[in-house]
Amino acid sequence: MAPQQTFERNIGLFLAVMIGIGAMMGPGVFALPGELAHMVGPLGILVYLVMGLVTVFTALNYSELGAAIPLAGGGYSFTSRTQPKPIAFLTGWFFWIGNTTACAMYAVIFGLTVKTYFWPGASVTALAIATTVVFAAINLRGMSEAIKVITVMNLIELGIILVVAVLGAVHVEPINLQPIAPHGLGGFVPGMALIYVSYVGFELITVAAEEIIDPGRTIPRAILITLFVGIAIYVFIVAVMMGVTTPEELASSDVPFIHVADKLFGGWGRWAGITATIMASLSAFSVTLGASARVLYALGRDGHVPGFFATLHPRFRTPHIALLVCSGVVIAFAWSGLVRFAASMADFGFLMGLGIVNLAVISMHDRMPNLRRPFSAGWYPWVPILGVVSCWIFVPFLELRTILMGAVLTLVGAGFYLVRRDNRAELAKLPRHLRHLILVARYKWRPHMRVLIIAGGQQGRNIADRLTARDEARLMFRSAQHQITFIEEDETVCEALEKRYGVPIYHGDGTKLKVLQQVGEDYIDVAIAAFDDDGRNVIAAMQARRAGIPKVMAIIQDPDYLPMLEEEGVVAISAPWATAAMVENKLDRPGVADLFDIGSGVASVVGVIVPPSAKVAGKVIQKIEVPGEAVVAAVIRGEKFVVPRGNTRIEEGDHVVLVGPPKAAKSAQELFLAKGG
Repeated sequence: MAPQQTFERNIGLFLAVMIGIGAMMGPGVFALPGELAHMVGPLGILVYLVMGLVTVFTALNYSELGAAIPLAGGGYSFTSRTQPKPIAFLTGWFFWIGNTTACAMYAVIFGLTVKTYFWPGASVTALAIATTVVFAAINLRGMSEAIKVITVMNLIELGIILVVAVLGAVHVEPINLQPIAPHGLGGFVPGMALIYVSYVGFELITVAAEEIIDPGRTIPRAILITLFVGIAIYVFIVAVMMGVTTPEELASSDVPFIHVADKLFGGWGRWAGITATIMASLSAFSVTLGASARVLYALGRDGHVPGFFATLHPRFRTPHIALLVCSGVVIAFAWSGLVRFAASMADFGFLMGLGIVNLAVISMHDRMPNLRRPFSAGWYPWVPILGVVSCWIFVPFLELRTILMGAVLTLVGAGFYLVRRDNRAELAKLPRHLRHLILVARYKWRPHMRVLIIAGGQQGRNIADRLTARDEARLMFRSAQHQITFIEEDETVCEALEKRYGVPIYHGDGTKLKVLQQVGEDYIDVAIAAFDDDGRNVIAAMQARRAGIPKVMAIIQDPDYLPMLEEEGVVAISAPWATAAMVENKLDRPGVADLFDIGSGVASVVGVIVPPSAKVAGKVIQKIEVPGEAVVAAVIRGEKFVVPRGNTRIEEGDHVVLVGPPKAAKSAQELFLAKGG
């Protein structure tokens, strides 16, 4: 069985903003203003301003969803919790289209820049392939590793943009801005549709939600900072670009920012523009490639595509298989070498997906009133409604070839989805699901368990710690990748859980059926009643069964409750000090758990990491006085599995698995933890 791997939370506010800025500052300044000058002339300045303000509705909705449902996958993960299964899949599919085609656009911009100014005989396709390989390797090491690289590039890029804008402002010629709309207003809305991709960088922040520290606070702040900084920079620099040259001259260049910098400042301006364009293209490429892989990871995690796409690298804990596939698709799209087409395709994917995500806010409020929302967009339901309208209204204004290709890719995704028989059956029930807004369905291919912990007290936290611990995972051969959700009625405890785990939390009484129904039977695989009171655990377990949750466990101290619970199909766990380990056994090793009759406390599997200066360190097993009924079942040393023999020497840092009756196993665990005299 593969060990569990989880994302590591190591992204703070600054790095989260860098994710958004890195994606946003790509085509918005360095390529698309030329296309916009051709369409609307100086009116493009207002196009950027209005588009940014319109995007605020989606940013507010993303902030609310990202804080309440901080799961990898971003917009797809939001809809998988709130929308019927087919719609959730299409959301993820649209985002995957948007991210991969945006990556292709960035690669083409980079290739065109290199070919124009450094290597006239170079192949844009070959440069795109090389770029993809390099940044796939960087992303393999983790999102935070990639961000450290792109942060430097972002700072260089932003510095150059601001210097060019500030120094260039004094060279603006009012005559270049007249007339403001030389081609009339007909291109205004199509122009907004074209540049929409410039403003979706904030969406990628939520894709890395499981790697962000304190997501309830960090995600909303990072999204809003990214958007408003982006609006200010876009409007300022586009105004300077439109004002220092004629619309015709700007439209004639494939790399308009470099053209403007060259015209203003000569040689040093040209090279500064080249440097900024390269930095922007590569930083946006890196962030978007990582996001694309995480969307595919989420689709694999939930069974829409084969489960191996949800595999994480054992060392770096990154979705390496999904990353490899996405890299191949990016190269295929980059082969065309057309910036405008790639940008338009990215717009199609993002506009369709973001519209559904905005709609998910309404579903969340309606279906999950007890779900904690650390951030509220306010003005409900008008903000999500305006968010939906502000996305889908632009789709008809995209290029005809984009709409046709988007329709083809949508049909391809639908065909991919319908390959599975379960999905076909689910699609037949779609009208009923739309009516009741059922949560995402249970999947056979799922490589993880979705665990609801009812009560977030010490007992519940012990279980959550056990199920999410990376070190314990290797030690206990965990085969599943557990996703935790809490129900807790104490507001203070909810706040503590939010800071500690960064997972969805429902504020309410877990013994109430209506609260359990908000979480959704189709979302949860197993519910664990973990109150300190037997009576409340019995009630919560019974209610969970009534709510239709497939598997239910209850922590019980009084054995008199066991027969009643067993009759109702509830797994009762009754050993107080070994509860967390026993829950893990029931989830990950049901065969072993049943063999040992762990539910009745006959035997237990426990683990220990041998501490420095331990009494047993340096001794062979046959010289260690292990309690007679307990045995050393396994030793894990680094990446190596060691079959324990009598002459096996125990070393500091070894992961030791012990099996035996509860008291004997506990005594053996204490023996291996004891320090030497």
